[in-house]
Amino acid sequence: MIPKTRPTLLNTAHGPIRLPAYVPVTTFGEKYPLDDLVRPYLPRLAPAVMVSFHYARQMEERPSLPLLIDSGGFASLFQNAKVNEVEGLGVLETLTDDKTETLHPRDVLEFQEMHADVAFTLDFPIPPSMDLREARRRNKLTIANARWAIANRRRKDMLLYACVQGWDIESYQACATKYAALGFDGIAIGGLVPRVSDLEGVLRIVEAVRAAVPNKPLHIFGLGKPSIVASLFQRGVQSVDSSSYVKLAADGKSWADPALHLTDASPSERLHLALCNLAMATQRALPLSASSLLFSSPFLQTISSPKDSPREKNRPGRPPHSPFLGLAGQESTVGESQVGPR
Repeated sequence: MIPKTRPTLLNTAHGPIRLPAYVPVTTFGEKYPLDDLVRPYLPRLAPAVMVSFHYARQMEERPSLPLLIDSGGFASLFQNAKVNEVEGLGVLETLTDDKTETLHPRDVLEFQEMHADVAFTLDFPIPPSMDLREARRRNKLTIANARWAIANRRRKDMLLYACVQGWDIESYQACATKYAALGFDGIAIGGLVPRVSDLEGVLRIVEAVRAAVPNKPLHIFGLGKPSIVASLFQRGVQSVDSSSYVKLAADGKSWADPALHLTDASPSERLHLALCNLAMATQRALPLSASSLLFSSPFLQTISSPKDSPREKNRPGRPPHSPFLGLAGQESTVGESQVGPR
């Protein structure tokens, strides 16, 4: 049972975010063109949008819905990156072909205060294979960066979440405990994606963090499969972010129909799949304006006469469940049981 003191709504400068919330991740720039196709539909399908610091810096036009900006600390896992301690804080150093870039907690916070409705402190993920000495160092610097951010924030209308990193249940809970009385607007757990093969272990980490901080909004980075999200929401998580919906679509796949695999999907077909995946995750219906996309899709034309299609072997004889338009042009929705209570 959710405690009465736990928020069910986040009020931001760009509108409220109702909790629990599934927040899609987007990017800016030229690397992932499918994100550009999906983005115009996000205000209809999502309560907010998440973008990492790296891609947010390439943003030319701010989305109209509430914007969450992560710190970009995930880059600390790349081979060309390292985490340095500078005056007690964690600073990310990244080597490129012609220069060295550094990312200080100050850089992150200043950018977030210019653009974000919800911000996350600069953290450093701890993969399961990392040696304990480095894991402890990253944990310490993650906590130091969070404390620095809460002490130096200026925009009080920007919600600030402290990031939790650890290597086992006890270290995750201890990290969260250090934030409990520091005035953060919420808590976010990172580092769970490489641990998700042990889902029960992930859920125990979530339960331990929720016990340490029972009344603040709890966010999970990177876990977006609907069945997993349902389990997270049942354990008191109030928001998740994920790019899984669009990554799956880029591979020609659908959550609703695991048998579907379009090996040579067109851009419009990938967009169709991404919107279906996202609508399933957020339990929202696509607008009627998307009907032309659906009914003009070569994918659906293929389904209508599968025997004539050279791509039949990769296209089952039925479409993926479309959580938006029925045959009579009526909007329909995905049932609660598919993602969890809203």
